[in-house]
Amino acid sequence: MNVHSVTARMARKRIFERRSDRTADTRERIKRAALELFVAQGIAETSIRDIAKRARISLGAMYNHFTSKEELAWQLFIDGWSEFGMALRSRAAGEANLAVKLRNMIEFVFRRFDEDWLLVTYIFISRHQHLKPGGQTPGGRHTISTRGNPYTLFRIVIYDAMRRGEIPRGDLDLKTAMVVGAVIQTIDSRIFARLKGPLTDCAATSAELCARMLGVER
Repeated sequence: MNVHSVTARMARKRIFERRSDRTADTRERIKRAALELFVAQGIAETSIRDIAKRARISLGAMYNHFTSKEELAWQLFIDGWSEFGMALRSRAAGEANLAVKLRNMIEFVFRRFDEDWLLVTYIFISRHQHLKPGGQTPGGRHTISTRGNPYTLFRIVIYDAMRRGEIPRGDLDLKTAMVVGAVIQTIDSRIFARLKGPLTDCAATSAELCARMLGVER
C-alpha cells in the first residue's frame, strides 16, 4: 500500500469534514438569526440582508445556503412542524387510554417550548402563513403529509377514543379544535408572561382539563 496515497486521502477527508462542520455551523447561525428576526418583527418585515447581518455573514454567503427568505422561512417551519408530528405520533403510540395519550402529547409540546421557545413560537405564529388548503405553500411547491401534521394526530387520537366509546361521540373537528386551541392558548399565555415558570409544570393539569373537556370521567 502506498503510504503517501493513504496519507493524502486522510488529509482530504479531514479537510472535507472541517468544511462540512463549518457549513453546518453557518447554516445553524443563519437559522437562529432568522428565527430571532421572524419572531421579533415578522417574516414580511425581515429582509434576507437583515438575516445575513444578524448571522454575521456576507449576503453572497447567505445565498450559498438559501436561495430566498421565503425558502428559509418555509424550511424552518416544515422542519419544526414535521418534528412535532413525528414526536406526537410516537408519544401516542402504544397507549390505549385517551388521558394518558393527551398527557404524553401535551407534555412533549410544552417541554419543547421550554427547550427552545423561539422555534416553537415561530412554528405556531407562522402556521397560518405556511399551511394553505391542501397542505401547500402559496406557490404549490411543497406539500405537507397528514402523517406529520400535529393537528391531524390529535384528531386521530380523539377519533379513536370516540370509536372505542371512551368519550361521547360528537363533532370531531370541534373537539380537536378545542384541544389544540387549549394547547396553543397555553403557549401564548407563557409567551406573554401571563403564565410563569416552565410550561412542563402545567402539562399534567392541562392534559387532565382537556380530557375532561372531551368527556373523560375522572
